[in-house]
Amino acid sequence: MADALHAMRPIVVLGAARSGTTMTATTLARHPDVAYWVEPKYVWRYGHPLAPDDTRPVSDATPRVRRYVRRQFARFTKRAGASRFMEKTPSNCFRVPFVHAVLPEARFLHIVRDGRDVTRSAVTKWTTRPDPTALRRRLTSFEIPLRDLPFYATAAFREYVARQLAPEKGFIWGPAFPGMRDLREKEGVEVACAVQWRESVVWAREGLEVVPEDQKLELRFEDLVADPDVELRRVLDFLELSPADEVLGHARRTFDPDAAGRWEERPPLRPDLAAHLEPVLSDLGYS
Repeated sequence: MADALHAMRPIVVLGAARSGTTMTATTLARHPDVAYWVEPKYVWRYGHPLAPDDTRPVSDATPRVRRYVRRQFARFTKRAGASRFMEKTPSNCFRVPFVHAVLPEARFLHIVRDGRDVTRSAVTKWTTRPDPTALRRRLTSFEIPLRDLPFYATAAFREYVARQLAPEKGFIWGPAFPGMRDLREKEGVEVACAVQWRESVVWAREGLEVVPEDQKLELRFEDLVADPDVELRRVLDFLELSPADEVLGHARRTFDPDAAGRWEERPPLRPDLAAHLEPVLSDLGYS
C-alpha cells in the first residue's frame, strides 16, 4: 500500500510490560524523526465500537478500515513535522495479524517483562481512581471516530463514575482478552491481572508469527534498564533510526536498573497466582 504513511515506515510498540513499554516508547519518542501517538486505541477499533474485547480478525482489515487508520496516522505525523510514525497500544497484543494487515510495512517492537512485576503494577491500576488526563488526551487528539462516538460516550461515562465511587472493586483496565470481565467477577482482580499479562504475551508472540523476521524484535525490559546504551542502539538499528543523543541521553538519565524484580521487595503475591503466570514465565526465561 504505497501512500504517505508507507514512506513514514511505521513503528508499532507492543507489550504487556505496562510501565516498561511506556518507558521504552517515550524514550524512543525523543528521537527528532519520530512522531509518537500514545495509545490511539479508538483508531484501531474503527467501525467496531461494541466489541466485547480487544481481539480483531484479519478479515476486519477491509479497504475502508485500512484507509481510515493509515490516513489518521499519516495526518498525525505530518502535523508533528516528523518523518517516522510510532504508536504504542497495549491492546494490539490481541490483534497483531490485523495490525500487520493494516500496516504491512511496520516494524514491531515487542517489550516483555517479568509477569510478577507486571501483575503488581496492574493491580494498582485496576484498583485506583482513573487519571483524568488520559480522557483529556483522547478528547484533544480527536482520536475517537465521529461515527463511533455515540457508542463510547455512555459506557465511558458509566465506568469512569463507577471507578471514582468504588475503585477497590477493580474495574476493567488495560488490554481486554476474551472473557476477562467474567474472570474478574469470578476470580478477583489479582487473578485477572495475572492472566491479562499471560494472555497478552501469548497472543502477541503467536500473532507476530505472521510478521517477517526482519520486521520484528523482542526486547526484555530487564536487559534494557541494565544496559540501556547497548539495548537502545540495537533497537534504533532495527528501527533504522540514527543513534540520537536525545534518546540515549534520556535513557542514561532516567532508566533505573533497580526497576527490575521489584516484586521481590513487596509482600508476596498470592501463591495460587503462580499457576496463572506459568508456563509463560519460564518460556521467557524468568525463574
